[in-house]
Amino acid sequence: MNKNYKANERELVKVATFFKKESKKLIAEGKIGEENKQVQEAVDRFIEHLDNHANTRAIVTEQRDYLKKLIKDNAKCPQCHSSDMLKPAGTEKNEKGWKSNRYKCRKCNIYFTWNAPNNPWDMIKYLEEVLQTLRVKYAMENTSEEEKAEAQSNIDSLQSNLDRLKPVIDAHDAEFNQLQAREEEMDKLIHEFKNSLLIEKIKMDRWENKKR
Repeated sequence: MNKNYKANERELVKVATFFKKESKKLIAEGKIGEENKQVQEAVDRFIEHLDNHANTRAIVTEQRDYLKKLIKDNAKCPQCHSSDMLKPAGTEKNEKGWKSNRYKCRKCNIYFTWNAPNNPWDMIKYLEEVLQTLRVKYAMENTSEEEKAEAQSNIDSLQSNLDRLKPVIDAHDAEFNQLQAREEEMDKLIHEFKNSLLIEKIKMDRWENKKR
């Protein structure tokens, strides 16, 4: 059985497997008609479709898990400015809902939350906000040429990072949202198909078919 199946999918496959085995046996014994082979073929087509869906879901889910871990902190203790003795201490959301990592510095014995998000979805919003702030600073009349040069360098670097990150996340989110829509549709189809098979199973379970 496909390792990527959910519980309701495994249950359907069990019903389908039993149905196929029993119907083949009864057809061979002449107790039910050859038209039942059409139901067997429908079962095979549905299971093939289910396999493809389950495998696609596993791939997209694996991609999402990978993307969640894409952002790596360059965290340093705000007190000793070192990263040598930092220990992860959970996560925390700020007022904007952006999630960041918390750390404990074992050298200074303090806890702190790193000042950047720990995931690409929040990082995109963070980069866009920082870029906006830098562009405002660059455009201010009282900004010196040296400050403008530094701001422009930071803008170019952050924009480059954003241009690489955003298309990847946007493409994945589109695929993930499509998967979520298909999941709901498949759950409904599985429910209906399983009930149809159970009805067919009841039809096959007549007393006449039990007689040798």
